[in-house]
Amino acid sequence: MRETGNLTSSHCDTGRSRTKRTSALEEAVLEEVDETPNISTRNLAHNLHVNCSPIFRILKQEKYNPYHYTKVQVLTRDFPQRVNFC
Repeated sequence: MRETGNLTSSHCDTGRSRTKRTSALEEAVLEEVDETPNISTRNLAHNLHVNCSPIFRILKQEKYNPYHYTKVQVLTRDFPQRVNFC
């Protein structure tokens, strides 16, 4: 209290330190995503020993969008008929 005049401690001193966003981290994230495109951001953060936030920022900057892969049936035999119907 004597140093800051406040009862609570400074938020800068508490908790885990921020992860620095380096070019090595960016390259590692993009390489990992290229190798396994269906990896989750949580698993990616766990593998690289960083928080999820810089992973999201890097992917957002590189225009990668998170999505869930959904299997669908292939329409091979009657595809032209369906197009004509539409």
